[in-house]
Amino acid sequence: MAKFTFPSLLIETESIQIKREVVQVVSFVGQITNTNAYEINRSISSVFEDGIYQIILDLSQLEYINSIGVATLISIIKTVETKNGKIRIGGLNHFLENVIQLMDLPKKVQIYHTKKEAILNWM
Repeated sequence: MAKFTFPSLLIETESIQIKREVVQVVSFVGQITNTNAYEINRSISSVFEDGIYQIILDLSQLEYINSIGVATLISIIKTVETKNGKIRIGGLNHFLENVIQLMDLPKKVQIYHTKKEAILNWM
């Protein structure tokens, strides 16, 4: 498990086994705001330092995201796509659900209400 700490945001990564695949769960805790977005965007590639491109983004504890944060999520999604990985999003509150719906996500990205649902529906 790795932890990346930024002002008002913590990103935690954890590798888990799902159906014979190693999957990286990336949890966002806090807020992505103007005060931390640049620093987060610069160092988000650290999520892939173990070479795992099967990703579940757990957004259940993400309270707020701005446009730079949205760009950060898209960057993660695009990196996973270029490496032929899989990505799922879980744990959306009402605010984030509205934000995600506005994003033009690739069709391969599946969205679930909880991290548990994303894990249970991993294919």
